[in-house]
Amino acid sequence: MNIREFINAVRNRPQMYVEEVRIDYLFYLIFGFLGNNLMDNQYCIDKKFSNLFYDWVLNWVKKNVDDKYECSSLFWYHIFVEVTDTESEAVELFFVLCKDFFEQFDDCEKQ
Repeated sequence: MNIREFINAVRNRPQMYVEEVRIDYLFYLIFGFLGNNLMDNQYCIDKKFSNLFYDWVLNWVKKNVDDKYECSSLFWYHIFVEVTDTESEAVELFFVLCKDFFEQFDDCEKQ
């Protein structure tokens, strides 16, 4: 299972993976998943997500929310917390942006 498939599974049944659906809980769940998968080194999309997702989200926020936005953390979940008003909005935006990210970087899975 790659990161795209994992995030889709979590999106479909989040409480199967985390007791409370919070963006920071999702971050640590995904961080653990990637840590395991990157050791296997078999999925290109996992590497792209791990290496590019933070900057991709930051650029998306600067383009779509606030062009002067500066994140105070190195963790992508802080961006979602800072640009949304509620936890549920942060989680919803995360899943929407993941879908967009995977559509943009879909090419590496076809190699």
